Amino acid sequence: MAPRISDEAKEERRITLLQAALECFSAKGYYASTVDDIVSYSKLSKGSVYNYFNSKEEIFINLLQQQRTVAMERLQIRLNDIKSPLEKLKYWINTDIPYNLDKKKMMRVHIEFWLYSKESPEMQKVLKDRFDVMFGMTQQIIVDGQQAGEINKEIDPEKASEMFWALHDGIWLHATIGYGEEKLEERIREMEKTMLSYLI
Repeated sequence: MAPRISDEAKEERRITLLQAALECFSAKGYYASTVDDIVSYSKLSKGSVYNYFNSKEEIFINLLQQQRTVAMERLQIRLNDIKSPLEKLKYWINTDIPYNLDKKKMMRVHIEFWLYSKESPEMQKVLKDRFDVMFGMTQQIIVDGQQAGEINKEIDPEKASEMFWALHDGIWLHATIGYGEEKLEERIREMEKTMLSYLI
């Protein structure tokens, strides 16, 4: 009889598989990657994969959810420590400086997720739910900034949040096709200037 694995060890294996999937998907792309590729990256057995996930799509969805949870928890902790709504936005914009290679990998995967979601209602829901949370957070910060007198009350918070995410996602879309660290950081600083000139 095989020895039982503790819940902690199971979670470690699951995270190992998700990290392997991130490396695999970012290097080869979602469509070109296979479960065997993920197994190879993880150094675990193929049986281990199917103990945790039923398909490549399920791995893909879990990867996005795991990355979102970790990123949002870190961001929320930091934003809670910042009193000024305007400073919260500035911090959020600049979280990608210095250049984060892991985020670049995730953005490559995320772009494929956007494209693939059209073929998968489940993926589309995960993507929409994620974006709604992020969008709602930025919109609320802008509303708080208006109430605090830091942001122009004539600004439409919804449109301002749309602008924030259009700039953010546009920068990272370009980053995946060749921007290096210096160019990416330059674009982020320009985003900050653009948002501040629009909001104040």
